[in-house]
Amino acid sequence: MASTPEEKRGGGGKMRSVSVDLNIDPSLQIDIPDAVSERDKVKFTVHTKTTLPSFVNPEFSVLRQHEDFVWLHETLIECEEYAGIIIPPAPSKPDFDGPREKMQKLGEGEITMTKDEFAKMKQELE
Repeated sequence: MASTPEEKRGGGGKMRSVSVDLNIDPSLQIDIPDAVSERDKVKFTVHTKTTLPSFVNPEFSVLRQHEDFVWLHETLIECEEYAGIIIPPAPSKPDFDGPREKMQKLGEGEITMTKDEFAKMKQELE
């Protein structure tokens, strides 16, 4: 995960950790507004807004692959520092193949489908 924000370093060059209760403190807001399929990869835009002084920029976005979320989840649940804390599962990988196949059928469909079938499939894709 190369494009993480630079954090201020404490004494001895070690990274300083900051604890934030996101239920009470809105100083760190993370939003994942979209997912994009690129061949066999799914990429997400992760948008962050913060007022925490440990971040260089108050607002930034990065692209992350689905595998990055799986890695993060596995790393957090294996870390003793987070023992006893509920770590939500990594998000499921979006299925872009189903709609893609429907679009392909829809393109061919006017010849092989009834008007009702065509209209129903078109509505499902919208």
